[in-house]
Amino acid sequence: MKLLFTFSTLFLLNILFIQIKAQENPDYIEISENLYVISNTNGGNVAFLVTKKGIVVVDAGGTPENGERIVSIIKSVSDKPIKYLILTHFHGDHINGISGFPDNVKIIAHEDLAENYMQFSRDKLNNYISNVLPGYLVNLKLQMGSMKNKESEEYLELKKDYEINQDYYDDVQNIKFREPDITFDDFYRFRISDERIMLEYTGPGHTNDNILVKFSNHNVIHIGDLVFNKSFPYTIEEHGVDIYNWVKTLDDLKKENIFTVIPGHGEVGPKIILQEQSEYFKSLAQKVERLKKQGLNLDQIIAKCDIKDYDLIGNEEQFPENIKVIYNQLTTSKVEWWEF
Repeated sequence: MKLLFTFSTLFLLNILFIQIKAQENPDYIEISENLYVISNTNGGNVAFLVTKKGIVVVDAGGTPENGERIVSIIKSVSDKPIKYLILTHFHGDHINGISGFPDNVKIIAHEDLAENYMQFSRDKLNNYISNVLPGYLVNLKLQMGSMKNKESEEYLELKKDYEINQDYYDDVQNIKFREPDITFDDFYRFRISDERIMLEYTGPGHTNDNILVKFSNHNVIHIGDLVFNKSFPYTIEEHGVDIYNWVKTLDDLKKENIFTVIPGHGEVGPKIILQEQSEYFKSLAQKVERLKKQGLNLDQIIAKCDIKDYDLIGNEEQFPENIKVIYNQLTTSKVEWWEF
């Protein structure tokens, strides 16, 4: 199957491609009493907490249809109303599904999320819908029209790709951004029924608006894209990535009484996945620092770093980007990477 131009691509500077295919509703698991996780293949992992007074959801999915699917799954678990939707950061694979949620849901996010959306996403969305995806569909149609054998495997594959992308085009046109109802800078605490939830901004890491969601009664944290469990993390400089603070945040969290971590992408795991993400960055940063001190430039350093040294699968195209961000941060700051 051909790779689809996804709206996540739009928000991630046209470098992230997600393969969209017909599928059933994402599975959900109960990781603590009344606290569930949807392993969402069309966006970031979604958590939802069912309380007597309503439901709290973390992240909205990657498209409006995906958001509707998430809401449907939640309704299959509980008939309580969805009260709050928390957004971990502004990337499209975590917020594009907002329009699939009830209009009266209260959205909570960092105070910079709306500004980031306007700066990095709004114009790209218009271009994506008006030019990029229609152009891709036209190209597929031309390829199909030039083929004489309409029964060939190649033609049928193109036809399938066209139909999937056409459905996706219809979906992304329904994306509607909603500004958060509640925003905060450093932290925000609230109670719903007998549950305590704490939202915390620990500074820039994956983005300059990434927040943590702590389910205090459960010793569970949804960490957003500060953890890509078992895959290479996305690092986009203009979105405010800060590897040093990212690592410091993970190391600080390891000291807390956390039992379970919900990553932005990948499987839910114990708190050791915080350490694994941290150690990946430390190891890579120390190698980049060592090679930089030997006088190698960025391209030479990228060539010297072997992706096979890291037991990660997925997003491999991000490996050189990870190196680039670390190299640039080392160049512009006086951070000593081994002094964590």
